[in-house]
Order: sequence, then structure tokens, then C-alpha cells
Amino acid sequence: MRLLIVLFTLFASVAGHAQEHCWTLDECIAYAYEHNIEIKAQELAAEEKRIALSESKWSYAPDISASSSYSLSTGRVLDPTTYEFVEQQTVGGNSTSIGANITVFSGLRNMYNLKRAQLDLRSSLLSVEQTRNDVRLNITAYYLEILCAEETIRDAEQVVSELKVQVEKTAKKVEAHKVTMADLLQIQSQLADAENDVLTARNNYDIARLNLCQLLEIDDYTSFRTAAPDVSELVRNGMTDEPAAILDAVQSLPEVESARVGIDLARRSLQIARAAYWPTISLSAGYGSSYSDARQKMFRNPDGTYRYEAYPFFEQYKDNASSYVSLSLNIPIFGKLTTRKNVQRQKLAVRQAEYALQTVEKQVAKEVAQALIDARTAWARYLGVQRYVESAEEAARQVGRKYDLGVATITDYNAAVTAAVKARSQLLQAKYEYLFKIRMLEYYRNK
Repeated sequence: MRLLIVLFTLFASVAGHAQEHCWTLDECIAYAYEHNIEIKAQELAAEEKRIALSESKWSYAPDISASSSYSLSTGRVLDPTTYEFVEQQTVGGNSTSIGANITVFSGLRNMYNLKRAQLDLRSSLLSVEQTRNDVRLNITAYYLEILCAEETIRDAEQVVSELKVQVEKTAKKVEAHKVTMADLLQIQSQLADAENDVLTARNNYDIARLNLCQLLEIDDYTSFRTAAPDVSELVRNGMTDEPAAILDAVQSLPEVESARVGIDLARRSLQIARAAYWPTISLSAGYGSSYSDARQKMFRNPDGTYRYEAYPFFEQYKDNASSYVSLSLNIPIFGKLTTRKNVQRQKLAVRQAEYALQTVEKQVAKEVAQALIDARTAWARYLGVQRYVESAEEAARQVGRKYDLGVATITDYNAAVTAAVKARSQLLQAKYEYLFKIRMLEYYRNK
């Protein structure tokens, strides 16, 4: 019994520790890389391209096939081994053959298909990487929303605690006839509003956890906890990114590299289309034999007469064996201008791919410039809101002391508290907005 109690306690402690696991941002990203459905779907598409690449490699191998058949005929039957008719007899026959065919030359179509399949796989792998980057950015945004909501909850609960203390003080002043009942009602109204702010913050916290757990493919979001990192050093460092360095790093982003691969793919498709102008040379070889139970083997007697005996199966297969080798040439002369139209179509595809690369480069350059502007603006806003918070909190403290001494009115006190709450809320938003912009710049630096 004591052993069962010890085991149960150990299990409960392990289970409680598992439930209290706090996820870091890096753990969330690594977990999503393994479990996110969008990433898995892109990985399956890449696996399909890998199979297509293997098929392109095997296109150099010959086609080999073998066949065997058995037939049973009655009446006037043609012996397949002698090509003579047999009357009123049941004839059983068997034939077996094996053949191979290989394309010797087809305008280098196989080589172009192989290189195109390699580019297809490269493009698909870049799509996997781009999907991972998108998921990483979304996880970062939701993770920072959770951290911001946690701080907002703590700040709102602190405001509620301070207002509850002030409600008690004001109630005592009402009993002592120092202030009116209207002052108490105003404080209670502000307390109710602060409690609603706590509910709103908790609602935002739950929604952010739900959104993040959906990306992680975790069903139970209620037990999900985050490990709050120390962001004070990162916030204190400020802006250190140089635009030129970021723009250079952007060239290796998967979306830009994928656009370059798109040009190579279009050019390979153009080469494949042009290969149809060339003749095709094929080499074929085969070997086969047959057997018929109607056929008999002829022997010569010593007196010059002939006799017929049964022709054994393996002897017939040996004697009836035949082989062939053929070389064929197919020259395209006129095909309703189909090849020409395909070549023209692929030339247009090459130009479209080049335009697509220019569009992607312009879009990424614009996004990088905007990210730099947003990061600098968020940093300046954070510094400005810090000064706003310091002045608002000091004003709230001074007005609170004046109200306790009866110098300030309840309206002055409520306005000062509201301004301080608003300032702290703006500071939290500015801080986490800046942290997200920093993460965006890290993404463009391809870190």
C-alpha cells in the first residue's frame, strides 16, 4: 500500500510538471516545423517532386518486357511453328518472347527533362522553406501577443487592487462626511471599468493562445503556458540594423530564390519544346520461341524411309528460337505547327518568369524598406511612451496624495489614474510591436 502511494505521488508530480511546462519561442517554432499541417503538405509536395526526379533518371534505361501465352484450338488449325494447317485435331501451343527498346537520340529530351526535374525539386524545397518562414513569423506574432496579454493582465490587476484600496479610503471619508457619496460612486465606477479591462486582457490572452496552438496543432490551448524571455536587453539595444546589409541578405530569401528557379524552369521547358524538332532514333532487340504439340520430329530410317515421333517441348523451344535487332528513325516533317507553337509559348513563359523575378525583388525591397521604417518608428514610439508613462505615473501619485489630503477632487484623481493606465497600456503595445519588428528584420536578414 505504501508503495502504491509513493508511485501515485510520483506520477502526480510528473504529470503536474508536464502540465506546467512553459514553451519558449524557439521550442514553439521547432515543434511547428514537425507538426504543422501546412508544412507537412508542402513536404509531401516536395516528396512527389523527388519521385518525379527519380523517374527522370530512369528514363535513360531501356524498356524491357516479356510475354508468354498458351493456346488450345480444335478443327482446322494453323500450326504456329510450321504455319501448316492441321485437320480434325486439337492443337495446343505456347510462345514466349522477351524484348527491349531504348531511345538512342531524341534531341536531348531526356537530359532536359532530368534537369527540369531537379529544378522542380529545388523549387518545391524552397516552397517548404517559405512556408516554414511564414509559420515562424505567425508563431512569433502570436507568441508576443501572449506575452503582451500576460503583462496587460498583471498591470490591469494591479490597477484593480489600487482602486479597491482607494474605494475603502473613500468609503471611510464618506462615513466621516469628508466627501460626498458621489465621489465614492465615481471610484466604484472606475473600479468596475478596471475589472472589465482585466476581463478583456484575459480574453485577448486566451485568443492568442488559441491561435498559437492551432499553428502548433495542439488541441488543449487552456494548459498552454509560455516562458517569458528577458527582453529588457533587446529593448535597450535599440536599432542596430543597416539597410544595405539587410538588402544584401534578402537576395537569399526563398521567395526570391524561387523566382530565379522559375526562370531556369521556363528555359528548360523551352529546350524540351525545341527538342521536338529533332529526329528520334530508337534501338530494339528481342528473343523468342514457340511450341506446338501437333508438330512431330522427322527421323530417317536405315532403309531410306521416314518416321515421325513426338517433338519434345524443350527441343522445340531450342529449335524454334529466333532473335531480332532493329534500328528505327523517326523524322518530324509536318505536325500542324504544334512544335513551333509550343516553342513560342515557352518563350513567352521565359519572359513571364523574368518579370515575376523583377516583381518579387521589387516587392521584397519595398517590404524591407517598410520594415526598417516601422522598426525605427516603433523604437522612437517606445522611447516616447516611456517618458509619457513616467510623467503620467508621477502625476497620478501626486494627485492621489492631494486627494487623500482633500486638496484634489475625485474627478482629478480619476483622470490621473486613467491617464496612467492608458500610458502603461501604450508602453506595452509599443514594446511588443518593436520586438515583432525586430523579428521581422531578423527574418529579412535570413537568420
